[in-house]
Amino acid sequence: MTRFTAVLLALSLALPAAAEMIQKKSGTFVEGKILEVTEKGIRIQLAEGGEATLSFEDLDPYTVWRVRDRKLRDAGDADAAARFTLGKYAMENGLYEIGRADLDAAIKLDGSLKDEADGVVVAVEDRDSAKLYEDGMAAMKASDFPGALLKFQALVDSFPASKFVEEAKKALSMAATEIEKENTRKKELLEALTKKKVDAKVAKVEEGIKGKMDAAQRAYGDARKLNGDGLEYEGNTSVSKADKSWRAAEAALFTAKDLVMEIAAGSKDVEVLAAAKKLDMDCDAMLVVVYGNIGHLWAVERYYKESTKWLNRALAIDPTNHFATEIKLQVAAQQIRRSYSPERDK
Repeated sequence: MTRFTAVLLALSLALPAAAEMIQKKSGTFVEGKILEVTEKGIRIQLAEGGEATLSFEDLDPYTVWRVRDRKLRDAGDADAAARFTLGKYAMENGLYEIGRADLDAAIKLDGSLKDEADGVVVAVEDRDSAKLYEDGMAAMKASDFPGALLKFQALVDSFPASKFVEEAKKALSMAATEIEKENTRKKELLEALTKKKVDAKVAKVEEGIKGKMDAAQRAYGDARKLNGDGLEYEGNTSVSKADKSWRAAEAALFTAKDLVMEIAAGSKDVEVLAAAKKLDMDCDAMLVVVYGNIGHLWAVERYYKESTKWLNRALAIDPTNHFATEIKLQVAAQQIRRSYSPERDK
């Protein structure tokens, strides 16, 4: 079985009822068996022992939706008002496709809810598209062009009917142009550094540069090893250890890239600069691999929001990366299938 086939198989399976990964808003996870679902939260038997009560207010919105959705389906899923309330919650918390599907399901059960459901969709889309546009413009004003690009792209992708779409598309083009200019300026700066005249301190500086290059290469080597460790943990189904190992690999790569930037700013040796540039590219390539692995890990665990976040980071570095693209498409397909299927996966 190929790795990609394994992803598809894993995405088609529900989490076992005996153990679940409960995600908090902070990004951390709690593992255990849900004992009771109330209006305000859940009571869970912790995998590490003991019990805990978790408030919905402290949990990631998708986790809240998944738990409440399961409770509804276990009860027969015939309560139109409850399904409507859950759909409204999903919409208001950024789970747009899921929310729209739930509202549609509520309307099928009770047609009188259509006008109210339409009002929820319009209100949320107006609110969130306006917020994305405002945030994007604020990022542009602050010269945070990558941040602006992400906001405008999210607006265009999530709210194609919004009145802000056309302006967002124009702003997208402007942000991309500014990013290209900034990259050109950085390239020119790097080239200018290689042309400076050698002074009396060159020997001492280059000695320090060599130490930084050695440290950067060691950090890169550490990242490769940590990536391998993550793959081994993943193969042993140790989700937490795999995630921790890959996050450590990311940190090591950032350390290497920081050192490379210091080398580029301080060295006048053309060969050293060329080696630093190659190492920087190698670090970016490894980041794409690490991000893809984390995205794959959480896709298998059915945490699609977490998976998409990491896959997007991979694609931000390499938009043509086949693995990240395919996994993201399959995640989206599974979300749509689950959202519109009469009998959703758990």
